[in-house]
Amino acid sequence: MPESPEDRLSELESLWYEVVEAVADGRTQGLVCPECQFSEGLVVAEHAGRTSVSCPNCKRVVEVGIATA
Repeated sequence: MPESPEDRLSELESLWYEVVEAVADGRTQGLVCPECQFSEGLVVAEHAGRTSVSCPNCKRVVEVGIATA
């Protein structure tokens, strides 16, 4: 049975949870891609108030929600 888009999104959220939490907590060095295991560093960038994490190896880009007070 093929996965639904919701199942795939849930799987990706689960895979990237630790990376997203690390970035939200301010840790941006030494992050490993949870999909391809690229260990030479993920790229964390902020554009127009949005923070994204990308893997230069597998090209996955994940947006990180960072709460501001």
